Amino acid sequence: MDKVAIVTGASKGLGAAITQRLAQEGITVIASARSEEKLRSLAQTNPKFILPFPCDVTQSEQVQSLIQYTIDTCGKIDLLINNAGLGRFAPLDELKEEDWNEMMQVNLTGVFLACKYAIPHLKETKGHIINISSVAGTVAFPNGGGYCATKFGLMGLSESLTQELKPHHVKVSTLCPGSIKTEFHPAPDWALEAEQVAETVWMIASAPKNVIINQIIMRPQVPRKR
Repeated sequence: MDKVAIVTGASKGLGAAITQRLAQEGITVIASARSEEKLRSLAQTNPKFILPFPCDVTQSEQVQSLIQYTIDTCGKIDLLINNAGLGRFAPLDELKEEDWNEMMQVNLTGVFLACKYAIPHLKETKGHIINISSVAGTVAFPNGGGYCATKFGLMGLSESLTQELKPHHVKVSTLCPGSIKTEFHPAPDWALEAEQVAETVWMIASAPKNVIINQIIMRPQVPRKR
């Protein structure tokens, strides 16, 4: 049977680009996000390999339903790509508590839940988890305290998972991109294209079986000032 992947935050931007790139390789992708309408539009671009499933990754029951749907429909999970994420930016004393809480729920709890319920199935297939972090998970910046905290946290979670799952031959990789041209945040003209980052995801996912790509940091080439 061909490989089966779950991509969270798949309805737009980087998640949509990742979904389409995997589908090009004949991978069945369960595309997950909160917007059912956007997911259905995405699925129409490659209906043979993209299956939409609305899910809020912060809700345990919905994540469990996502995993169960994948098993019921495809019989297995080979690849989990935790892409869902959001950012709210302000000086810490001005950052709203609800914005802090939402970032923690989506960027960290969502990854925890998806991993928790997918891992038993990934152990069976000797599968692969790819967590989409950020350069902000390696270098902090002003007005990004909440966002950086979630991405630094994701780096720690990924490293712990690497050590836990290596004996089970489940790979864990973390991709840390810089600025990307998506709806996530205003980006300069020289920022990375979502398709470039999606290509890197495919490179990680298609690495030889005995190769673990633990972490990749990718940044755009900033034009020289004249």
